[in-house]
Amino acid sequence: MLSLTEWAMISKPKVPKPNGFILLEVLIAMSLIAGAWIGLVNQYQVMAMRFVQSQEKRIQIRAQMNQFEIAQVKPK
Repeated sequence: MLSLTEWAMISKPKVPKPNGFILLEVLIAMSLIAGAWIGLVNQYQVMAMRFVQSQEKRIQIRAQMNQFEIAQVKPK
């Protein structure tokens, strides 16, 4: 007759030990996601900066056009 510890060792299923490969996959996936996210945020910031610059340039051009038109209308 088998003792309780012997029975537990025999009936225990063999579970493969993790060798760290899954951790490597997770780290690579997380780095790819983080890299894509950082790239997306960078592109958004560049787009927002260009939009603000174009708006400032448009305001400046409109002010110059107004000054020119006012100068043309003034009697000499």
